[in-house]
Amino acid sequence: MFVKQITHILKHEISLEMKQKHFISSIVLYIVSTIFVCSLSFTSIAETSIWNALFWIIILFSLTNAISKSFLNENSDKQLFLYTLINPRVLILGKILYNMILSILLVIVSFILFNIFIQSDGLSDMNYTLFFLAVLLGSMSLSATLTMVSAIASKTNNNIGILSILAFPILIPSLLLSIQFSNLAINGGTVEMGSQFIVFLSLINLLIIILSFLLFPYLWRE
Repeated sequence: MFVKQITHILKHEISLEMKQKHFISSIVLYIVSTIFVCSLSFTSIAETSIWNALFWIIILFSLTNAISKSFLNENSDKQLFLYTLINPRVLILGKILYNMILSILLVIVSFILFNIFIQSDGLSDMNYTLFFLAVLLGSMSLSATLTMVSAIASKTNNNIGILSILAFPILIPSLLLSIQFSNLAINGGTVEMGSQFIVFLSLINLLIIILSFLLFPYLWRE
């Protein structure tokens, strides 16, 4: 029953996204325009660490824009309707799962475009499997954190400025680990070498989901 309700939340979020295609289109346009502007300054980056850092900066801001609307676009009437209809734990887990899927798709699009427009000589040694694992775990961590922070910010008169203030310090550990992990993959690292990053990022994801599961019902009552 719990899984079935989460599936309904996912279908609901997808149907809303299809009705508001302009929003996802604006996010994709933001990614394309940002990468294009960067390519106007440099078509090739010698240092792979700079290439990686620039890539994660684009990811961070695109995911922030994409996930900020999770709760900020919902008025009090809709929240009251949802409160009487479904379990709050189902709602937050469904939102987190949907935003994780959305973030993975946006990251894949970003990587393809970034790799096309901006090259780096050091990418020839990249371990693509490890890199995509780093991007996968990192983007999931960022999206889960932003979803919960969006829920908190929605209780402060839907102030998107609060979202940025709350999210930035919380995102730093996940962002640092993701950058270091992807740097390792770019330099030809192996899964064994990146095992500690895999464990830490997985634990962060699990911790965020557990905290959201436990704390969101109390926030929802307000």
